[in-house]
Amino acid sequence: MQVKNQIRNNKIDFRKLIFEFTSVSFAVLVALVVNQWRADYNNKKIAEKAVDNIKTEIIENRDIMNKIIPNHQLVLNKIDSLLLIRENLDNDTTSIMPFNIILTNSSAWEMSKITNAVFYINFDTANKIAKVYNLQKYYESIIKQYFIKNSFSNKETDIDNFKKTKQFLETIIPLEENLKSLYNRLINEVLIK
Repeated sequence: MQVKNQIRNNKIDFRKLIFEFTSVSFAVLVALVVNQWRADYNNKKIAEKAVDNIKTEIIENRDIMNKIIPNHQLVLNKIDSLLLIRENLDNDTTSIMPFNIILTNSSAWEMSKITNAVFYINFDTANKIAKVYNLQKYYESIIKQYFIKNSFSNKETDIDNFKKTKQFLETIIPLEENLKSLYNRLINEVLIK
C-alpha cells in the first residue's frame, strides 16, 4: 500500500505541465516579436537619418555646382576668345582668369554604407542615390586626372595650356550640369518627406 501511495505522489500532472509549457512558449514568442519590432523601428530610424544626411549632402553638392558652373563657363569663353586672337597673346597669362574647382562630398552616402543603414532604405531610393554618387565619383576622377597630368608639365606654351584647359572644361561642364540636374531631381522627387 505504501508503494501505491508513493506512485500516486510521484504522478505527473500533465495539465499543469502543458499549461506551464504553453505559458513559457507564449512569453518567449511575445518577447521575440517585441524584440523584432524594436529592431525594425531602430533600423527605420537609422535609415531615415541616413536619408536626411544624404539629402543635406546632395543640397550642398548642388550648391557647389551652382557656384562653379558659371565660373567654368566664363573661363571657357575667355579661353575661346584668347585662342581666336592668339597671335596677339604675347604670352600674357594674366588675361586668363583662374577657374574654381570645389570637390563634392560623399561622406553621408559612405557613412550610410558603412553603418549598413543603406540596407533599410527603400531599394529604388537607394538605387537612384547610388547612381548619382557614381556619376559624382566619375566627375571627381576626371578632375584628379587633369590636375595630375598638368601638375608636372611646365614646358608647354600658354597656348597649349589654354587648349588643354579648354578641353578639360568642355568635358566637365556637361558633367557638372548633369550632376546639378540629378541633384535637383533627387531633392525634388526622391528625397522628399
